[in-house]
Amino acid sequence: MSTAKISLRQVRKEFVVRDEGNGPARRFVALDDATLDVRPGEFLTLVGPSGCGKSTLLDLLGGLTMPTSGQILLDGRPVTGPARDRGVVFQQYALFPWRTALQNIAFGLEIARVRASERTEKARHYLELVGLSAFANRYPHELSGGMKQRVAIARSLAYDPDVLLMDEPFAALDAQTRETLQIELLRIWRATAKTIIFITHGIDEAVVLGQRVAIMTARPGRIGRVVDIPEELNSGSDDVRSLPLFGRLRHEIWTLLREDVWETQNQSVAADPVPDRSRKEPVHG
Repeated sequence: MSTAKISLRQVRKEFVVRDEGNGPARRFVALDDATLDVRPGEFLTLVGPSGCGKSTLLDLLGGLTMPTSGQILLDGRPVTGPARDRGVVFQQYALFPWRTALQNIAFGLEIARVRASERTEKARHYLELVGLSAFANRYPHELSGGMKQRVAIARSLAYDPDVLLMDEPFAALDAQTRETLQIELLRIWRATAKTIIFITHGIDEAVVLGQRVAIMTARPGRIGRVVDIPEELNSGSDDVRSLPLFGRLRHEIWTLLREDVWETQNQSVAADPVPDRSRKEPVHG
């Protein structure tokens, strides 16, 4: 029996799209034969070229859409829709502006009909976990971008999901805030033992956070390679980027991404060759 927390088995996702000008509908393949196992309690980062289907894959894992074919399993059971066993954190904070930080965190617990005293206690616990106890009664407009994202993370953790799905949650933040939250996220991961799948465009971020880095191919997206990251690079310290090992792994992942994009572009050119304009067309008089 598989010990994977999450299993993707030959997942394919197609969309029906129309070209500009209301042309005929056609099928667009976003993901094809995506296969991957994620271990319980693992922090997996996912990188790939723009448009390779990273966010589509996260939507499938969250149960927001269903695969065209293949299977996604959580603890051996098919994912059939959204559920409380998965929390999702997006790039946009999506906080309710009329609710305080504490009330935003408690929202999911309200939907689950948790008693008021219990949900307040849990919300305060997760607010403390993300380092914002002093800002419990602040509204979103009174918080910085980094603070808002901490509240969004705390809200996803409050109803105790088994898996945390994160879609480029730090992309809109400045470099200093982003690195600070990377360290905080590693601390939270160790404290909660959650299984985390974290999508990012940043190779540095992928290496700093991930126990493994899954590298997606250009569209249609597949899991091309998975690179193991040594424990010493997951220390959560500020100086891991200065280690020679960090530089080597970063270069390895960058090379794999570059080679895949280059190969895909060449295949595209070969499939649609440029006409030979060296041959003269006949002149009609």
